[in-house]
Amino acid sequence: MAAGVTRKISAASARSHTRKSKPTSSSLSPKGIFKKLLLVFFTGFMAWAFQSFRPPPPKTCGSRDGPPITSPRIKLRDGRHLSYMEHGVPKETAKHKIIVVHGFDSCKLHNLFTRASPALIEELGVYTVSFDRPGYGESDPHPERTLKSLALDIEELADQLELGSKFYVAGLSMGGLLTWPCLKYIPHRLAGATLISPVINHWWPSFPSNLSNEVYYEQFKADQWSLRVAHHLPWLTYWWNTQKWFPSSTVASQSLDMFSPPDMEVLSTFTPPTEAEKILPRQQGEYESLHRDLTIGFGTWEFDPMELENPFPNNEGSVHLWMGDDDRFVPVKSQRYIAKQLPWIKYHEVTRAAIHPPSPKTCGSRDGPPITSPRIKLRDGRHLSYMEHGVPKETAKYKIISIHGFDSCKEHNIFALGASPDLIEELGVYTVSFDRPGYGQSDPHPERTLKSLTLDIEELADQLELGSKFYVAGLSMGGLLTWPCLKYIPHRLAGAVLISPGINYWWPSFPSDLSNEVYSEMLKPDQWALSVVHHLPWLTYWWNTQKWFRSSSLISGSPHLFSPADMELMSKFPAQKEEQKMRPRQQGDFESAHRDLIVGLGKWEFDPMELENPFPNNEGSVHLWMGEEDRFVPVKLQRYIVKQLPWIKYHEFPGAGHLFSFTEVDTILKTLLNVKD
Repeated sequence: MAAGVTRKISAASARSHTRKSKPTSSSLSPKGIFKKLLLVFFTGFMAWAFQSFRPPPPKTCGSRDGPPITSPRIKLRDGRHLSYMEHGVPKETAKHKIIVVHGFDSCKLHNLFTRASPALIEELGVYTVSFDRPGYGESDPHPERTLKSLALDIEELADQLELGSKFYVAGLSMGGLLTWPCLKYIPHRLAGATLISPVINHWWPSFPSNLSNEVYYEQFKADQWSLRVAHHLPWLTYWWNTQKWFPSSTVASQSLDMFSPPDMEVLSTFTPPTEAEKILPRQQGEYESLHRDLTIGFGTWEFDPMELENPFPNNEGSVHLWMGDDDRFVPVKSQRYIAKQLPWIKYHEVTRAAIHPPSPKTCGSRDGPPITSPRIKLRDGRHLSYMEHGVPKETAKYKIISIHGFDSCKEHNIFALGASPDLIEELGVYTVSFDRPGYGQSDPHPERTLKSLTLDIEELADQLELGSKFYVAGLSMGGLLTWPCLKYIPHRLAGAVLISPGINYWWPSFPSDLSNEVYSEMLKPDQWALSVVHHLPWLTYWWNTQKWFRSSSLISGSPHLFSPADMELMSKFPAQKEEQKMRPRQQGDFESAHRDLIVGLGKWEFDPMELENPFPNNEGSVHLWMGEEDRFVPVKLQRYIVKQLPWIKYHEFPGAGHLFSFTEVDTILKTLLNVKD
């Protein structure tokens, strides 16, 4: 019995041993090794894929490793924070309150209305608030973000800032795309809305497939792939935009290829952002800002904007859509289709021609005016037209270069028009006036600066052989442009006179309360026009040719600028022929009148009130003449200037307007030349 049991146990043990040895032998086979390698490879691939597809957690503002909080924020109902920035008039007194929705890879700093005319903002009583959309700037990320949640964030921002029951929304680019949800979910809160160059979701159901395919395939290939991933495979968005195998979104990579020539021209006028400003939008991480933006904006929407109803059926508000006809970010064909489907949207398409001025008709060219007066050829190849007056320069005791005013030309030489011929002869005065670049018969100069004009004057003197020293005399805008002569060629001057000289209200040395005071005394259209010239010079041509707002009184030649004394004086002037009126701008409005405003009223590279006396040994003198009732140029600012520059000899005529000098030319001339009666 025992032996039998022993044999059974031994047999079972042998069989067990045999069974255990089979896997060991199998694991050493090539097939077993391959399976193990495949398992290791698959596990490694899944680990790599998990890390590659899964974005890193955001660095939330205010957290231990996150960026600091530097601007005001509100706390939303769900506990998130929304960062914001206010601009314009105080909201308590504002007539219009606008919430601005920023674009892709942007933030609250990029409020379009901060570039609007300050005078217009003040007059209309406009308050704007911009905010960082979730994940951007200093607003908390929102992994559950939707189109509806963004609209509700905007509504809650308005409520916490106490903007009232109605407010406007304005969205630019991607912010324009994300303004549609406001029209869907909170139309009852809107006083109006504007979508500026709004991005398009190519997968909205109402787009005809042939149209959506056409505009989709007009994009760069990299953007086609990037948007396709964002729409069809949103979980791959992070990987796609961080991998190095295929080109990712040109917008996310900040490629300049997307910008049209007009865009590049506008960009050249912007102040370059600092390094901190560049990284601010993405500082909490690219996924919860840029990549989330792509998946929300280009994902599957829960509504079709082209099925929206008019939120203002009784015209108690309006919706506007603005586009540029050469927009390379957003297909204009799609916008035109949307506007046709939603006729309650007021569609505005700005053509390149509306912003970009036409080429000048240069004198002597096939289509340009003829050359009828002498010209010199400058070092850079341009021509400067001039006109001489007075005694021959070879025998002259005094040689004066006259700088004409705005919308004027070389024929408007104050000494030729108003000085006594006998006095000119007696004193031995020679004067030469010239057409400033773009005016009359002088070639346009698109690169014109304050300094270049000064060097033109110096070269004119040299080519006409006026000697080492000469006088300069500037009237009105020509007076404003006499300051650069005192800055750049004081060693060439025998003396200078500024007669009713124009003013640049943005010179740093003006106290803000004083410049604001006199600025606000101007006609409103002129306040707006000058603000555009100074802050948005690339819009100058459009502003002065559009029909929605009144343009500059200077450009339009409005008589409102003239004082009673000026009007009385003008009645004695001989009437100008139509040909004479057209002569200053005959090569085109932009390179003459508009360019004049940009150069004179733009940002100067120096402050005249920091100039030093060019005649420390009284070897010459500088005079400034003003009429007390001048409506073109504020006398208060001139008085301030001469207090800062006591070496300037100031003369003010009581009761006189801007044109007083035409009756006082002899006095002005003798004073300049220091001739005693």
